[in-house]
Amino acid sequence: MDQKQDHTNQILAQLETTESLSSLDVAKSLAINHQELVGYLLQLESANYIKTEGLKQDYLQLTEEGNTILNSQSGEYEIYQKVPNEGISMAELQKLFGIEQIVKVKQEQGDKKEKQVEDPKKKQFDLGFGNAKKMGYIKMDKGIISKVGNDLPDKIKQELQQFNNIKLGSAQAKLLIDRKLAMISTIKYFDIKKGNKYAPKFREQLASLTTEQLLNGDWKNCDYKSINLKAEGEKISMGNLHPLLKVRKQFSQILIGLGFEEMPTNQFVESSFWNFDALFQPQKHPARDAHDTFFCSDPEYSEEVDTQLRDKVKIMHQTGGVGSIGYQYEWSHEEARKNILRTHTTAVSSKMLYRIAQQYKEKGYFPKKYFSIDKVFRNETLDATHLAEFHQIEGVVVDKNASLGQLMGIIREFFRQIGINKLWFKPTYNPYTEPSMEIYGYHPVLKKKVEIGNSGVFRPEMLAPLGLPEDVNVIAWGLGLERPTMIYYDIRDIRTMVGPEVKVETVRSNPFCVFESK
Repeated sequence: MDQKQDHTNQILAQLETTESLSSLDVAKSLAINHQELVGYLLQLESANYIKTEGLKQDYLQLTEEGNTILNSQSGEYEIYQKVPNEGISMAELQKLFGIEQIVKVKQEQGDKKEKQVEDPKKKQFDLGFGNAKKMGYIKMDKGIISKVGNDLPDKIKQELQQFNNIKLGSAQAKLLIDRKLAMISTIKYFDIKKGNKYAPKFREQLASLTTEQLLNGDWKNCDYKSINLKAEGEKISMGNLHPLLKVRKQFSQILIGLGFEEMPTNQFVESSFWNFDALFQPQKHPARDAHDTFFCSDPEYSEEVDTQLRDKVKIMHQTGGVGSIGYQYEWSHEEARKNILRTHTTAVSSKMLYRIAQQYKEKGYFPKKYFSIDKVFRNETLDATHLAEFHQIEGVVVDKNASLGQLMGIIREFFRQIGINKLWFKPTYNPYTEPSMEIYGYHPVLKKKVEIGNSGVFRPEMLAPLGLPEDVNVIAWGLGLERPTMIYYDIRDIRTMVGPEVKVETVRSNPFCVFESK
């Protein structure tokens, strides 16, 4: 029999003749550490041999200072012993304890004078001196300190020598606690009683039935652990989706359900040509200033685009076409080649429209619906609702008879599927759409209308240079991803959702986002 089983059986044997046992007494009788005993108790309790109840008990314990005095002498008594029979002055007595009246401390660099401070040992000396007077060891008369009597005992040490007989709550205990020579500590232990399957000897419960036990018949003499069929499996350590990614995925599924295809958006660095010029946005527009856009320095300029497309865009800007007079300025090829971090995903849409126009020449007309959800970059001042990089959602429909009414219908259906039914449209100005509309929705938390997107019909001045026929219209709308996510997850500061302030636990525990159409 191994030592573990021997201890287990000794615990059961002690319990056989009594109703309950204290784990402190059991540990003492087995001459083992109480923490080791707890391991045996847990094994017996899991098999229902015993049942335990957690208890606690306060007791008096010597502090480090109390133990020092017990093994040496008290500070009061040391002062008493240092005082000679003929008496001594305070200054001379302090010298005996190595206390200096003034301690010079070197100041930090820049200070000319040294600082004078009191010797740190003096505070401890003053405390012991005061206690020595209170306990009648010494007296002071006309500046001379003398003993009250010879061969007096160390009263504090005598008290500590009787420590084991001092009861908690007594005057002696209070004195030692006040002097910080003792403190109240708490010990936790168990009250042990017989369990439902108590037996004087322990039979280990096996976790599983083996083929060998079946073949040799040992299973008849074995006890087996019961199986908890309701126990949960071990949690698998794996990655967790960020709230922003959850909302992005759901928006993507809604748009795919509405018949949209996703555009390739993996190019963050874009030329000013596709980001601005191809969208009929003038080169002197404020959005093309360094205060609003991040410009790249290496490489500073993009590769050349198709020269025919470049020239058509240039003419449209300078002199116009399709009923427009353009912007009447000298268009700069160098300005159009500047590399930037794209300011909107419409830069992707302009490329896609150019590709559709090429396909139209080869295969003929066919309607298209595209969407994109990806990062864009603006030179914004960071605050609770703005970031320098954020996500934009954009939808584009290419059709011969695409109209403003069709655009409003698509927008209403999209927002209906994410639970927003109260929508308003307000006319606005955009450089590359006409007519243009701001989209407003009812905010259930703020209880008011808030702007949630922008939309419009792409201008002929933008579509014609790309090669799209005059009878083909393009309608589009866009919105941000961060603000809807903040609303649905009740996030008040966007900086706690994206960036170094994100809490990992929040990413692990955030609920699965579900938009309900109403």
